[in-house]
Amino acid sequence: MKHPKINQQRIIFVTRMILIVVAISVGASVFYIMKNHAQNLLRTSLQTALHNHVVLTQSEIRQAFEKTATVATRPFLIKQINEINERQGLDPTAQAALQQGAESFLMTGLSAIAIYDQKGQKIAQAGTFTEKPVLEVPIHFASNMRLLYAQHYYLRAEMNIDEDGRTIGKVVTETPLSVLNTMFIDTTRQGTTSDLALCAPEGTDRMLCFPTTLHPHTMDLSFNASPGTPLPMSYALKGETGFVIAHDYRHQEVVAAYSPVGHLGLGMVLKIDSAELYAPVWQQLRYLLPLMALMIAFALLALKWLLSPLVFELVRSERETRHAYSRLRDSENHVRLLLENADEGIISINADGTIEIFNPAAERIFQYARADAIGKNISILMPEPFASEHDHYVQHYLQTGERHVIGSVRELEGRRRDGTTFPMELRVSEFKLQDQRKFIGIMHDITERKAIESKIVHLAHYDALTDLPNRRLVQDRIEQSIARVQRTKSQFAVMFIDLNKFKSVNDTLGHDVGDILLKTVAQRLTGTLRAEDTVGRQSGDEFIVVLANISAPDDPGQVAQKIIAALLEPVEIHGQFLQPSASIGIAVYPKDGEDVETLIKHSDKAMYLAKDMGSSTYRFYTQAKTQPKSEE
Repeated sequence: MKHPKINQQRIIFVTRMILIVVAISVGASVFYIMKNHAQNLLRTSLQTALHNHVVLTQSEIRQAFEKTATVATRPFLIKQINEINERQGLDPTAQAALQQGAESFLMTGLSAIAIYDQKGQKIAQAGTFTEKPVLEVPIHFASNMRLLYAQHYYLRAEMNIDEDGRTIGKVVTETPLSVLNTMFIDTTRQGTTSDLALCAPEGTDRMLCFPTTLHPHTMDLSFNASPGTPLPMSYALKGETGFVIAHDYRHQEVVAAYSPVGHLGLGMVLKIDSAELYAPVWQQLRYLLPLMALMIAFALLALKWLLSPLVFELVRSERETRHAYSRLRDSENHVRLLLENADEGIISINADGTIEIFNPAAERIFQYARADAIGKNISILMPEPFASEHDHYVQHYLQTGERHVIGSVRELEGRRRDGTTFPMELRVSEFKLQDQRKFIGIMHDITERKAIESKIVHLAHYDALTDLPNRRLVQDRIEQSIARVQRTKSQFAVMFIDLNKFKSVNDTLGHDVGDILLKTVAQRLTGTLRAEDTVGRQSGDEFIVVLANISAPDDPGQVAQKIIAALLEPVEIHGQFLQPSASIGIAVYPKDGEDVETLIKHSDKAMYLAKDMGSSTYRFYTQAKTQPKSEE
């Protein structure tokens, strides 16, 4: 039987084409995997960092607004403005008192304050307002507020001063935003081309942007980089949060995370040039492409000398294919090296919960060597009850397909080798390898993020100098006491404490001595009271005490005497002996007021009566009500 003639040229040509296509496909697949991995890592990093910036910005603006609200609701300020309005501005004593009060408010962190009467005439000012700011944009908040920039960020707030539902004046304040200033000093930790931008809308199709690290000047930009191509910031100003690869105002392709700053009417974008993102991938291709070219050249050279029968050629082709697979495994090792250098902990387990992959980042996070972790059950990395629940969740998923853990991001505690625990963020995914079901977990140690969140919450409720509850937290404690005594039919008291002659301490000895004195007073107040009572700093040299439970009418008076006696103990500061004293006003719930505002207002009024009676005294609000009007 005559065998058909083998077309060797055709076999060589087809085989060459197959090898070239396979090599190009393998290279493209490796590049795609590396590119997507780098992009996903950066996306998580940018969005987490941007979220922290947005939270810090909102918190600082809110605190600045609360300082203005504190000024606008001060009973003393309202009283003096009423006197000026009644006498049509011809009251030098009240104006002097307002000027002194305005200057005292600068100690709360304000850089400038101006007070106006009912006719809009300025009657007091302290500090210096920013003139001709480089950029000024409105803030959507509870009052007329504007964000200014003049080498530094400032918040200017204007708030009406109301009494009994009518406006008697207004106050304008300006507060330096130190956190916002620090935030824009250096954003290059994400990369040399990373940049943080803050903008506000200007009309319907333009935006005003503050200076950034890479562009130290303000900008007036269109919403679109080019017709039909929105800038990343345009999404943030429309209230959207997300991640995009687009062109920025330089017409440079960037990878950007964008988010609105709450409901303030601002947008924030954290971005990095795409060229910097993909630079490590291209660097790896510098080694991969020559290797592929060498593989193709070798295969083509071998095929050139293809002179054997078809069976021999098939055997040789199989040998060359095995060689190509070996090169492919080398390429996969390059990808594995990239995964090994990831900052996230990556752990793979089988269906029984046995650890099979444990990357270096996981070693750093859990303090286990890879050799000690592989082969162990994943529960060694979890404290109870997570350790006991994990295998149950996995087995339940394998049996029913119901997802409780798989495919979702959740926060839980991890356990290091020394037994200490820490918060982490975990995403678990499923994959198959040789028909076996595997699970891979990607985790982040979020200890630092949790600490920042805790610090933000603490700063929002406690005074930065004395670490006492601030005005907002004290009001919340009073509301809690009202709810409690309504159930128990008991009473509690609110004490308004004002240090006597504190301004002279600041003026003669300096604010550092005044700060030390305030801290000492805070410690003595805390030491005098019971654990169930609350002492907080109202503002400046004013404190509020909430006596949680009183059983006799004179209980608040006895506590006030203890406080006065404790404060009269001399204090040595920098070689100077000071003897602090205080005036105390007392309001009792419910007879002196049934809500927070009334109790504070009446205790404040009683304090001024005590101050008029002499230093180191206290008075109840009932005594203030019986005091002749001419003496108030």
